[in-house]
Amino acid sequence: MRFIFYQSTFLKGIPKSFTTVAELIKFVTMVIFTCSGQHSAVNAGQYDYGGWMPNCPMTLELPPPTTKGETSEATMLQTFPDINTTVQGMATLWLLSKKSSD
Repeated sequence: MRFIFYQSTFLKGIPKSFTTVAELIKFVTMVIFTCSGQHSAVNAGQYDYGGWMPNCPMTLELPPPTTKGETSEATMLQTFPDINTTVQGMATLWLLSKKSSD
């Protein structure tokens, strides 16, 4: 398994060994940041965007349109998922984006 840390120049995954204490400190700091602050920043607002189903449908009943501007309202309504799939997807997204209670 490889970890990529986007906030640093360290983009080669987990090193085989650390040669200095400074390298170890840098690596542990990046792991802590990625698993806490960055994760929270990326996921906290996902319901605000994806909670409105047309922004982020969980499934599609038809393939997505390939040509911009040629889709009708009827085609969109046929493409979007049914109400039960939408409700399950929104509930899952809400649960994943809510703040932890502990």
